[in-house]
Formats: sequence, C-alpha cells, structure tokens
Amino acid sequence: MLRLVILSLTLIALINSSNLPRTTATPPARYQNYKTYVKTACNSTTYPTSCYNSLSTYSSTIKSDPIKLCITSLNINLKSAKNASSIVSSLLKKAKAASRPEVPILKDCLEEMKDTVDELKQAVVEMKNLNGGGMSKEEHLRNVKTWVSAALTDETTCTDELEEGEANADTKKKVKKAVSELSRTTSNTLALMTNYLGY
Repeated sequence: MLRLVILSLTLIALINSSNLPRTTATPPARYQNYKTYVKTACNSTTYPTSCYNSLSTYSSTIKSDPIKLCITSLNINLKSAKNASSIVSSLLKKAKAASRPEVPILKDCLEEMKDTVDELKQAVVEMKNLNGGGMSKEEHLRNVKTWVSAALTDETTCTDELEEGEANADTKKKVKKAVSELSRTTSNTLALMTNYLGY
C-alpha cells in the first residue's frame, strides 16, 4: 500500500513538472507572425520606426490583412491630425491674447489642420465603405489616396508658411514638432496604401 502511495505521488510530481514550461510559454506563433507582417509593411514606408511603433500594438487586429493595416494607419493618422489641430488652436489663442505677429500665420495653419482632419475623416469613411456607395472598390481606394495626399499637402503648406513668416521662436518650434509628427504619419499611411493596396 505504501509503495502504491509513493508511486502515485511520484507520478503526480512528474505530471506537474512536465507542465511547468507551459507557464512560461511564448505567445502563439501567429501573434509573432502578425507583428512580423506589420514590421515588413512598415519597412516599406519613409519612416519605418515611427510606423512600427504606432501600429505594432494593433498587430493582432491587423493580422495579415492589408485593408485592416491601412484602416488602422488612417485612424492613427486622424488622431494625430486632431492632436496637431488642438496644439495650433491653443497657440493661436495665446498669440491673440498677447497680440503677437504670428496670429495670421497660426490662423492659416489652423485652417490647414482643420482641412487635414476633414480629409482624413473622408478617407476613413471611404475605406470602411469599399464595397458600397455605388462605386467599385478601385474607385474608393483612389479616392482614399486623393484625400490622404491632400492632407499631406495641407500639412506642408502650414510648415512652409511658418518658416517664411514672422513668428515667436517657441511657437514655431511647437507647431513644427506637432505638424512634422503628423506629416510623418500621413506619409507612412500613403506609402502603405501605395505598396499594399496598389493605389
């Protein structure tokens, strides 16, 4: 009887020890593959590190789907545009209060940022409606690329005017930082669309 108990305990110990590696197992291979897909996609962009840092956390949602890849990039892009618009708006209020010379430049820049937000919103709507609206998928994708290209143009216009005009050095620095980050995101979105959707 004692021998049977000892044998049973030994067997239980062996079973438990064989399960130990499972508690420290790595994530399923498919999740690693999803991140690899995102990394490979981002390597095709102008700013690959920025692209991967923003998209890698969504890799399990994106999986290996180019449509989901571009929609996710667009949503991040839109969020960045809203943030840049908010920063420029805040700086404009301060400039108005202090009657600074950069007020006209910031007004123009804010308009460009608002246009960028609107254009990216339109792009998101088009991407989510690829099979509807009485148009072909190809037409929708061409429209998306047009909206994103227009957004990038507006962002460049803002920074160009800021460089050429008279403005407080600190204001210039803050606007350039926000809009440059936005432009990198927009450039990456455009590259992903071109390389992964063919438009």
